[in-house]
Amino acid sequence: MIIPSNIIWFDDDDWLGSELSFPAGSTWRLTKKIKESEDIYSQRDHEDDVAISEARAVFVASRGPGAAPTTAVLKVHMQIPWWGSATKKPLIRAQQAVSETPTRGTREVEALTLLTKAGCSSTPHLIDWMKRQQTQDEWVPGGFIHFIMMEMVPGVDVSLNFDILDRKERDELRAAFKASFLECTACGIVNRDSGSQNLRWDAERQKCYIIDWEMHHPSRKRDEIWSDKKYISWNLARVGEDGDYDDMSTWTL
Repeated sequence: MIIPSNIIWFDDDDWLGSELSFPAGSTWRLTKKIKESEDIYSQRDHEDDVAISEARAVFVASRGPGAAPTTAVLKVHMQIPWWGSATKKPLIRAQQAVSETPTRGTREVEALTLLTKAGCSSTPHLIDWMKRQQTQDEWVPGGFIHFIMMEMVPGVDVSLNFDILDRKERDELRAAFKASFLECTACGIVNRDSGSQNLRWDAERQKCYIIDWEMHHPSRKRDEIWSDKKYISWNLARVGEDGDYDDMSTWTL
């Protein structure tokens, strides 16, 4: 059972302004937190189901001129204490430590590595990634903390803007999404986390970017055959009570 903690795991005072140096040699300063979220479980959930409590955050990061890009996105996956233990002493919290890389982080690195090597133009390029164990001053000493630095793609969050677009632009967005989806499929991968929250729309370039690759599968023959029903699963069209799922002319577009 997931229980909200109402704890800020990534405090601005601790994170903003801090610098991270990655294995390939780049150093980035965190300038803004975009969002954070959590999956927090009880001790019983952890012991019965091996459920690992985790917090995630997305930051904007920058580096000095002379190296491109100068602005990027950082995604962090961090183990957090199970429910009710955040105020325990570090020695107690350290007993919960899990050092292996979190599945979500690993899978996103896998996907972005494949897409970047393939030269995909419809997804963020992977810049670098790393993991380490948390220190005694962090939430779970010895627990995992995993960093992914990726390209910041242009555009707006489709989930926040789709309903205010006129019909012409919504049609343009759908056409651009179809092209991007098929490009990713041709690169060998399909994003399983369908939804407009994972799309960015750049109207000027007529480009739709697909982000958040924590859930994916290898593309199959059937994925290469386009179906307009994908617009529904990605929240780019709706079927009302009187609509026919198999007849696009009845959909709300």
